[in-house]
Amino acid sequence: CNPQITDTTTKGELDSMQLFQLRVSAALALLLCSLAAGRQVSQCAPADSPRLRFVAQLSVNGCALFVHDTGASDGPHLAVEPLMCVTDSLRGIVPRFDFITQQLYFSVPVLMRDAGMLAEAQRQLRHLSPRSVSFATVTNISVSADTRSSIRVLSFLWTPNEPIATLRLRIDENKFHSFIRALRMSKLNLLKNIVPSDFKWIKGQSHLNYLPMETLQNVRLSASIISNGSCHDIQSRIMLQNDSFIEVGLYRKKFLPVCRQLRFSRYVNLENCSARAHQRLDIKGHFLIEPLLCHNISSLSSESVRYDYSRDMHYLKLDLVLQDEATRDAVRTQLADLSPRSVDFMRLWTAERSVSSSLSARFEVGPLMASADWRSAQLRLLCGNWTECRDLKSALLAEPSDLWRHVQWRVTSLVAEQCLSKSSRITSSWRMKPPGRADSCSSLKPCARLQRASARRTAAFQMLPDGRWFLKIQQRLTGRVSFQRNWTEYETGFGDGTDFWIGLSAIHSLSQGGVTLRVEMKLGNGSELHAEYAGFQVGDASTGYRMTYREMLRVRSVSIDSLEHHKGMRFSTMDRDNDEASDSCSNQRVKGGWWFNECLYVNPNGIFKLHFIGLKYMIWTYGSAILSLREMRLMLQI
Repeated sequence: CNPQITDTTTKGELDSMQLFQLRVSAALALLLCSLAAGRQVSQCAPADSPRLRFVAQLSVNGCALFVHDTGASDGPHLAVEPLMCVTDSLRGIVPRFDFITQQLYFSVPVLMRDAGMLAEAQRQLRHLSPRSVSFATVTNISVSADTRSSIRVLSFLWTPNEPIATLRLRIDENKFHSFIRALRMSKLNLLKNIVPSDFKWIKGQSHLNYLPMETLQNVRLSASIISNGSCHDIQSRIMLQNDSFIEVGLYRKKFLPVCRQLRFSRYVNLENCSARAHQRLDIKGHFLIEPLLCHNISSLSSESVRYDYSRDMHYLKLDLVLQDEATRDAVRTQLADLSPRSVDFMRLWTAERSVSSSLSARFEVGPLMASADWRSAQLRLLCGNWTECRDLKSALLAEPSDLWRHVQWRVTSLVAEQCLSKSSRITSSWRMKPPGRADSCSSLKPCARLQRASARRTAAFQMLPDGRWFLKIQQRLTGRVSFQRNWTEYETGFGDGTDFWIGLSAIHSLSQGGVTLRVEMKLGNGSELHAEYAGFQVGDASTGYRMTYREMLRVRSVSIDSLEHHKGMRFSTMDRDNDEASDSCSNQRVKGGWWFNECLYVNPNGIFKLHFIGLKYMIWTYGSAILSLREMRLMLQI
């Protein structure tokens, strides 16, 4: 562009007003030219250079990062998509009013770039030896919401290279009043200090304050990544920090080769579903488990029936387990004859879903959403109203197979961020068992080991709401049985049907190879706490029944690992001192038999006295606080 004065009159002959008008015209012309040039820069030809290759999804500070290889010849050079993450520091989104358009809207700050997160991504990607890791250059950004949603996207304001973008959303006027009624029913706060006269009835309502964050999950972003002079289309969704569930299959079009070095090994039946284990042919002794997609029925509660503010519908939230330590331990035990060196999970890549017409006629089944760490997933069943969701939840608790026989999956998994493995079997989220099946001691494999180790004792079993079976190895409910016992009694076991210790010899037999230990406690005030430890194992008599475990399962536990201080210790009793203290923990300072180190931090076998706090009593330490216990139970998963 080269705007010029085309009038034949010279500048000297123009009066001041005409000159001013010409200067304004020239400036506008230059501005339009620069905007046109900017559009030309942002546009690019379809990809004809090396294709962008998806290589990894990372979880950094609770946000999901998607990483691509640009395909450069001197690479690998890795490009990270814009974060599109609403962080905790950006929440608390209040409504605003546009006086020009007379519309109520929400202005949502969205994190697009962050130097700290990029540095952490570089650390996690070190195994790929990249030449560079940087945020991708993007163009042609467009944002939309689900057409069935009551949320409408007004605009997405972002200057490239800026860390924060602004997303403007509007609630559909036709659904605004039902939206507000639903918020009032749920006691959530949405709107506050709205001043326009048309909305004065909202002002001062204590139940209205913020935008429900769930509505953001219906917002989708489309953009193009510029790489090697070509454009590559991407799609993403707004995600919430530490609460991000990503639609499974978002990257199903990205090319990855099929895994050739995998061989199916065996099925492992869990209590409520099944696991499929494969052996890696290129790494000796390495086994991989397909993502489980098992329904965690214990998560069903009154809070499972929720409201989708964007769809103006109630739904039942179903939590699915993709991978967990307890399953890994169970599979490792079942593969013991193959001498596994390591057992890991594959990561879910896609899940092709088949829903029966009977189910789809009554309920809308939403997309499968996976957590950012790929350990869990969620599925929504949208109902006509709250009552339908409540009745569906009750039916599901009574007989889970009545629902899950209508939903089937065919899973494709990602192996080591390198190749894909497609399952040859259609799976269900619930194991279909014969009706009337009852588990007894004879049907549980550890029972034989238990009976050999301690034939005199009667096993006490407990099934949790999630369907897992545990065997109680210690229980204290009444205090009628003294736990101030000698070595022989702790080795062989003692107690009655209410308060008992099953015996170190039996615990050793039951924990060979590593099992999950569950600790259940009730405090003096009635509060209940629990903790689970994966890979729990007790050695034989020659080791002093040394206790160890792999890790505390934090998703199923209190936040502090108080047992860590006792890890690796031998067992001590009043007549056998194996602790690290200068005197005897069991006989002098603390009382009771346990895997003592220096007499701290837990003592489940201490003196039973309610509301007495001290190291010699039945206590569990939580940080700097010593908790007095009213009930205590130790159990091993079987």
